[in-house]
Amino acid sequence: WLLEADAIFARGSRESTMLPSRLRSVPARRLVQSAQARRHIAWLRGLSSAPADGEKPTAGEAADANAAGTGAADPAELAALKAKLAETEEKLKQRHDQLLRAVADADNIRKRTAIEVENAHKYSISTFAKSLLEVADNLERALALVPDDVRSGDANPNPMMRALFEGVKLTDDQLVASFATRDIVRINPLGEKFDPNLHEALFEIDDPSKEPGTVGQVMSVGYKISDRCLRSAKVGVVKKA
Repeated sequence: WLLEADAIFARGSRESTMLPSRLRSVPARRLVQSAQARRHIAWLRGLSSAPADGEKPTAGEAADANAAGTGAADPAELAALKAKLAETEEKLKQRHDQLLRAVADADNIRKRTAIEVENAHKYSISTFAKSLLEVADNLERALALVPDDVRSGDANPNPMMRALFEGVKLTDDQLVASFATRDIVRINPLGEKFDPNLHEALFEIDDPSKEPGTVGQVMSVGYKISDRCLRSAKVGVVKKA
């Protein structure tokens, strides 16, 4: 009955009244029309894909059809594709290496920058601190010239001398405390093992009571800032027996 209704609709919509009563309902007519549309679409597709009468397929179309039918590929085309694939893989490898090197360089720059910022924070005051070391040395020399009785306070024949000593001592203590806030530490290595990174040997001395290679005399104290030597201590080293 679908074929009969399709033929009637094909002759014209005015003849649709010739449909049997079982096909006059709306669902039945939509079903018939959809079936007719599908057949028309299939027929149009056949016209577009089929060659015209007397027309022969081209060489490319014949080769494509032959390759599609047999499943074989052109050896030259296959070799070209393989060469293109190898070239693409080589370029990808080069780009991957370049990316890894760029990431490594960026990480090294970041680390160096962090170290430089940290060193600038730690050692930016080094030049100014060195200019104050002579002041600290002079205060220490002034304290070393004060007699022992004035230092101890047991005998005080001159109250002004005692007051002067206490003033110089307080100034020296405040300067050392200011150095400590900047992580600057005074080095007095008397009796310690000689360290060429922190000590500067000026001479050797004979002292059987001390171990050879140790500092037997300090001519000038040293200073260090954080883990870096700011000024080496000038010392005399005990000579080996």
